[in-house]
Amino acid sequence: MRYLDPSYTIRSVPAGSVDALLCDQYARNAVHAAMAGKTGLVIGLLHEHFIHVPVEMLAQQQKRLHAEDPIWHAVLATTGPPARFK
Repeated sequence: MRYLDPSYTIRSVPAGSVDALLCDQYARNAVHAAMAGKTGLVIGLLHEHFIHVPVEMLAQQQKRLHAEDPIWHAVLATTGPPARFK
């Protein structure tokens, strides 16, 4: 018998070829950074260039999305969450 708790279900759309290529580029850049001995960073994309962003910089401030922000409406339109999350 299997029990699936719906509160843990993540809704999203299947990854397309563009998503797969972008993920591959992120992974390759992460491996290059690791092999160069760099730690404490994440790979970012800025103006079509991959950059190294220190974790400390990411932790300096919190970013919040408000329910009326256009970016949040885009997230909802893309992921198609259940009505109770909208």
